Formats: sequence, structure tokens, C-alpha cells
Amino acid sequence: MAASSNRARRALRRNAVQAAQRNEVRTLAVGYLRVSTEEQAQSGFGLEAQDEAVRAFARAVGLELVDVISDPGVSGTVRPADRPGFARILQLAAERRFSVLLVKRFDRVARSIALAVSTSTELDTEHGVTIRSVTESIDTGSPAGKMIFGVLSAMAEAERDAIVDRTKGGRQTKASQGGFAGGRIPYGYLSDGKGGLVIDESRRAVVERIFAENGRGATLQAIADGLNRDGIPSPRGGRWWPSNVSYLLNNQVYAGRVEYVFVSAGVATHVNRPGDHARLIR
Repeated sequence: MAASSNRARRALRRNAVQAAQRNEVRTLAVGYLRVSTEEQAQSGFGLEAQDEAVRAFARAVGLELVDVISDPGVSGTVRPADRPGFARILQLAAERRFSVLLVKRFDRVARSIALAVSTSTELDTEHGVTIRSVTESIDTGSPAGKMIFGVLSAMAEAERDAIVDRTKGGRQTKASQGGFAGGRIPYGYLSDGKGGLVIDESRRAVVERIFAENGRGATLQAIADGLNRDGIPSPRGGRWWPSNVSYLLNNQVYAGRVEYVFVSAGVATHVNRPGDHARLIR
């Protein structure tokens, strides 16, 4: 039999070392928790519920939790590597500190199937770490688990897209009926607590002043300078700029109208009609 080449021997030694490292940490796990700002108030998605599920699963299957790391208030659309908590997990994985990443559901890793799959693949191929969903009974370390993981990730992404479409459709319907369909409440108005708008009397005079000065031919810069000189805070509480003034002057809401552009599947729908709120400028 021909002698092994130096390259082959190095590869065999490297594989033996990696196998020994994997064996040392095969029962060590890290828990990962994530909740977006919108999900924090929803049942079943809170950090506490995720933490309890991860810890209970680890005890049940005999895994030792090295750490439980969370990303509170972070959207699932943010790349895992760009999240503070998950970046720490990648660091621990590179240091061969654990071999199993526990999550309550796979959508805690990422909402996008592409992000979820690429993250799982990176952890597995580069660091020997598999992901286990404690409520979906899936282990990405097995071929069957990888297949089921891909299917569930696709379903989760489709569900999110459907929710976005339903929300957008509801806003479009509301706008087409003259209602305030979301976005920042315009300067000079307040929420009526029922999804509509009422005039903010404390700011009415400022809005009227801006429109009056514009009607007399004052420039945007001159209007902004006058407001700043009189110590009147801008909509965000700072200085007025010509862009602030221009945005306000071009907002149909002050004339008692609602205007939105909704885009779905590449088709734009422009809604511009009388609103059901009181007009501020006559």
C-alpha cells in the first residue's frame, strides 16, 4: 500500500482533533431567545416563555446550558450576525464552546427562510453546531431535520407575508373610506384614541401661521428662521428646517383630505379623497 501523503496525514489529524473537540462539547448547549418590539405583548413569544421552554428541554434531554442569550426588541428580519446577542453566539461557536443551539421556534433565528437556512448551514459546516427547536422537534444535524426545517421556515415566511398583505389591505380600505390609515400623526393633530385624528389646539396657531406666511410669498427658509427665532419647537422638538416646512405645506391632511400610495405586487394604488377628520386650514 502506498504511503499517505503529508497533506492527507494533516487532514486526518485535523479531522481527529475536530472530532475530539466536538465530542467534548456534544452535551453543551446555548439557548437563544428573541422577541421583536411588536411581539413583546403577544402570548407565547415573550422572552420569559422562551427561556422556560429552552431550559425545560435542556433538562429533559440531558443537555448542559452554557449560556442563554437574548436579543430583546430585535426584528427577525435583521441578519442574525448583526444582532448583539446572536453575534455573541457566533463567537462562542467559533471558540468551540458548545455544539447545540436551542431555540423555542426556528423563526426566532430568522423570519426569512434564506437567512434561517444560511445561518443554520454556517453554524453546522463552520463550527459543528446544530440548531434544535424545542417545540417543533427538529434537529438540523439530521437530513430529515434539515428537510423539515426548510419546509417550516418557508411556511413561517409565507405566513408573515400574508399578515403584511392583510395589514396593508386593511389600511388601504380604511384610507379609501376617508380614515387615517397610519403613519406618523401629522403636526397639529392628535389621535382621538379610536384610530382617527382631532386637531391639537396647542399647535393650531403654528400650522395656520406657516400656511399664512407661505400664502404671502415667504420662502421656506424665511418661515423656518422665523419659527426658530420665536423659540417654537419643530415636530421632532428641535429646529425647523425648510424641509420640515415643505413637508407640512404639502400634506393634504390640513385641507381635510387623506392621501396614501399603497404598493402591492408591484401595483401602486393612489388614494386621495376627503377625510373624516376636521380640516385645519380653510
